Amino acid sequence: MIREALTSLARQPSVAGVLARTPVARDVVSRVVGGEDVVNVLPLVTDLADRGFHVALERVAPGVDSLDRAEEARAGYAALVDAVAAAGLAGVSEVTVFTESLGQGLHGADPWSALQQLSAQAREQRVALQLGTGPLPDLEQALGWAQELVDRGDDIGVTLPAILRSTERTALAWSDRRVRLVKGAHADGADAYRQPIETDKAYVRCAKALLRGSGQPSFATHDPRLIAIVESLARRFDRPRHTYEFAFYLGRQTAEQERLLAEGEKVRIYVPYGERWLERLVAGLPEQPGGITGALRSLLPG
Repeated sequence: MIREALTSLARQPSVAGVLARTPVARDVVSRVVGGEDVVNVLPLVTDLADRGFHVALERVAPGVDSLDRAEEARAGYAALVDAVAAAGLAGVSEVTVFTESLGQGLHGADPWSALQQLSAQAREQRVALQLGTGPLPDLEQALGWAQELVDRGDDIGVTLPAILRSTERTALAWSDRRVRLVKGAHADGADAYRQPIETDKAYVRCAKALLRGSGQPSFATHDPRLIAIVESLARRFDRPRHTYEFAFYLGRQTAEQERLLAEGEKVRIYVPYGERWLERLVAGLPEQPGGITGALRSLLPG
């Protein structure tokens, strides 16, 4: 019920901006969102980098439903790549790109060309790109595009959702590349696990495949049990620290972030930003249970 109310609010023009300026919401928003534009987010990235963290930046562009919006998203990604490079943060930052924001599945759009342009720009600026996850068959198409870009020497990683049965096979195929493993959400059809325990088991199997490989896996989870298992697996497979990483949303499990960092692990903080931040956080509620739901609940009136 909370999620439905937030979704309704998020789709109303200027709601996010109004909420962000309310006394109660301002502190909540600053803890989970990087700001409304790249100018706001770069000081946060600098602060995180100074503390020893790495960062993944996502310019929020959900619900792309027109060619103009797809082009706006492409231009926004391009501006973010330039800003990260200009600020000297390329070594600790990556830019997350969602192919659906570039118009994937939208009639008349050319997301593949847009992605090639962004990848070439990122290669020139030495900024790493990370493809966000999407529903099948969009994910399969995006993986094909990523493979082409990697084959030509671009630094691009992919995000794989453990909730899909096919992910274990994909993790094996990509185990010598950059892969971010997430639990995933919103998966329908025969390829998706139905029970959370099955998704957790699949996450562990995929983690084993990635840690046995020679790539740079990123384990995005706030589940303490899975974090402990990944730590154990990394030791079992003699993985040197900083050849893999843990990833957290901004403002989530901060004590665990600090613990891992203090123990010498590589920790990446996922920072969403943009005018439509509320839509992104509401869409991500299934992947961010507990604290973030309570935080967003506080934004509701009454």
